[in-house]
Amino acid sequence: MCGRHFRVTLLGVALASAAGCAAQAQSQGQWQQRLASDSAPRYRADPPVPFLSPRSNTTIVPAPTHRAEQQPSPPASPPSTQSQRTSPAQAAPTQTASQPAPREPERKPQPLGSSAAGAQAAACMNEQKSPSVDAAIKGCDAVIGETLKNLANAYYFRASAKFGKSDFDGAVADYGHALQVDPSDPDYLNGRAAAYEAKKDIDRALADYNAAIKTSPNSIYAYNNRGAVYQRKGDFARAAADYGEVTRLQPNNIDAWSARCWVRAISPGQTQQALTDCNAALKIKPDAADVLDTRGFVYLKLGQTDNAIKDYEAALKLDPKLAGSLYGRGIAKGRKSDRNGAHADIAAARAIKSDIAEEFARYGLRP
Repeated sequence: MCGRHFRVTLLGVALASAAGCAAQAQSQGQWQQRLASDSAPRYRADPPVPFLSPRSNTTIVPAPTHRAEQQPSPPASPPSTQSQRTSPAQAAPTQTASQPAPREPERKPQPLGSSAAGAQAAACMNEQKSPSVDAAIKGCDAVIGETLKNLANAYYFRASAKFGKSDFDGAVADYGHALQVDPSDPDYLNGRAAAYEAKKDIDRALADYNAAIKTSPNSIYAYNNRGAVYQRKGDFARAAADYGEVTRLQPNNIDAWSARCWVRAISPGQTQQALTDCNAALKIKPDAADVLDTRGFVYLKLGQTDNAIKDYEAALKLDPKLAGSLYGRGIAKGRKSDRNGAHADIAAARAIKSDIAEEFARYGLRP
């Protein structure tokens, strides 16, 4: 069932259809893929907090924990299955079985042509020749309200479809039309924020996420995606705070813990707190390659070379193509005077990601 639905259409025409739901699901899936790759921050599809489509069960990306190799940014941007890890915003996280991907609460669908709707329409049109003018006005108000809400939802779904075909200007416009009907609907705000992100209009995206959080203070989707926007802007303190809100609302969300671990790892004076976050993520899923990779990075910064090598090797067992783990292990081996091992790991990392040395250098780590 589509998460969002069209309520009773009092004109006798149901705007929602199975085809529409399928199109929505397809466009949201494309949206999520874009968000995941677009917001992926560092040498892996970093951040692990989920970027979720407002009305979907699927994790999208900018948010936080895994670090698969970063893909080139697609033409679009609220939230894949990877961890966030860079100054740019992150990608979406992979959700573990321990907790379903966060999503906005679904609205209960109402049956089309309900008796209540029919009564409202009848009262509006005075079919029963009622002498009560107030009853007619009340019925017409209900008809107008339902019709406007259906119109807003139609704009919302069309915006999602336009997003799916990379028509981001069209998506922004349609979300805006929906907001003209209901300015405080968090789905419309979150959707338009994601479209603004796709257009690289980060300030407007941030404004819409702020408005969505004001309207819906417990919106995991909005906190996660806003955290990714802050990460993209290099405001790691605020990114960490937003990822922290996700962990408060969903304590078993590995992506949020991983995302905050990463932004703290690359923030001055936050390395020990980063270790605490990575440990929390690994309690939820001990074999999360991206989190092991991040914790290896943290240990490297803390000067705990043996622990760094141990985590990097565990990550590489799970994913042998993690350039960050290869490069980090190469640095660690160099610190232990294993020159041959260091050279081999660094060369292998560069073969996978040619600019991996520059990335590590930006974080203050060199062979």
